[in-house]
Amino acid sequence: MKRKNLYIVIICLMTLCCQQVMAQSSVLTKREVMQDFLNGKRHGKYVPAMFFSHYPGKTGRDAVYYHIRHLNRTGVDLLKIQFEQQQPKMRIQSAEDFNKIQPLPRDFYNPTIEVIKEVVDIVGEETMVLPTVYSPFQVLRMQIGIPSVIRWAKEAPDQVLRVLRIYTDGLLNYVRDCKALGIDGFFTPTQGGETIYREVPDFFERFIRPFDLEVMKECNEGTHCNILHICDWEGPYDDLTPFLSYPGQIVNPPNVVNGKPFTPTDAEKLFKRVILGGLERKGVINKGKPEEVTEAVKKLLRENKGRLIVGAECTVDYNSTPIENIRAAVHAAHGK
Repeated sequence: MKRKNLYIVIICLMTLCCQQVMAQSSVLTKREVMQDFLNGKRHGKYVPAMFFSHYPGKTGRDAVYYHIRHLNRTGVDLLKIQFEQQQPKMRIQSAEDFNKIQPLPRDFYNPTIEVIKEVVDIVGEETMVLPTVYSPFQVLRMQIGIPSVIRWAKEAPDQVLRVLRIYTDGLLNYVRDCKALGIDGFFTPTQGGETIYREVPDFFERFIRPFDLEVMKECNEGTHCNILHICDWEGPYDDLTPFLSYPGQIVNPPNVVNGKPFTPTDAEKLFKRVILGGLERKGVINKGKPEEVTEAVKKLLRENKGRLIVGAECTVDYNSTPIENIRAAVHAAHGK
């Protein structure tokens, strides 16, 4: 059997298995349970859950396989498609070096679009699919590094703003192409509000917010399930109020703000929206045993009675997080 045909058979069998499991439950599809949940309707003790990782397959059919494998192995209620296309890393030694960064070709993100299309074709009828859209700042940060961003935001702000405009335009095209595939919404991370950027005057208001909002507003227009992810991967926040004006039906915040625990109840009180999170990506989900994960989720649900989707504050590590732990967290959220 050729590799292409074997791939199709494996994907079809995985999807059929997933459909059979859902058909035996009181809720017909994960799409339906999420639609009801977002509309304020709960199904008994069932609480939705969502976890995600960066998978070995980054592009092409390998990426499709790993995303659907994750959905079927864990039982998560939403499928986030990772954003793995990055600009080539650059060392900026002078302001003129920024001139090497030119507008992206219109088809630049086509490899990711092809992954999303195939995933939607396979599971989109039963499960909401949310592509990830990094912010323009995140694209630049990954390309030139945090120290370089800070330096040149002070020494050559117009050049930094020019490049952020380039990446904003490219991401807007990507978002529109995703929406044409019939996706349900987007997972929209933001960074740049961490305390490490405070040395640049008005950094957030000048270099982050305008570009974030332009991309996120496009993401939210005509869609119904968007997740605002306030990412603390690169450092802590002491205040989340700058993000209150950001769109998104669901907020995935850090677990610590201003050096203190920030619970889903705290987050819902602040944002007045559905909250995704509650567990630490490097905590029990990563280091514990399945029975410990189950107890942690039950405790989380006892202590947070609001509109919660059980998950972590960020990406769980694919290599070090046991799949049994993720499955245990999802099953506990579902009341099993």
